[in-house]
Amino acid sequence: MRLGATGDEVRGRVAHVRDVYAETRATVLEEGVLDQGIKRLCARYLAEDDDVVTHAGDSGRFDERERAALEWAHAIEWDSNRADDALWERLHAQFTEAELVELGYFIAFSLGQRHWLATLGIAG
Repeated sequence: MRLGATGDEVRGRVAHVRDVYAETRATVLEEGVLDQGIKRLCARYLAEDDDVVTHAGDSGRFDERERAALEWAHAIEWDSNRADDALWERLHAQFTEAELVELGYFIAFSLGQRHWLATLGIAG
């Protein structure tokens, strides 16, 4: 059974869910302490954008900050064993604690939303 044509329509059926999502969208997805470019890059990676996935480790294409973020996105989505001490060292060298919390939340939230919408038959 399809619940709605868009994620916003589905969330709109429950006022507090709609309101919490609006706050998350405003404070984390669209704003926040972390550069939006890093968030967009990770979102493209998680969506398996060939242009990003193919070049994720390319130092000529992405700087160390971007590569560390992509590596963490990979660990969160596909292989948690990659989140070893070496990755954490790289992440802490490139990001503040607040940025890491926000990036991790952004990645987790984005993954959950994508999977949830797919189960509803709604394109991401």
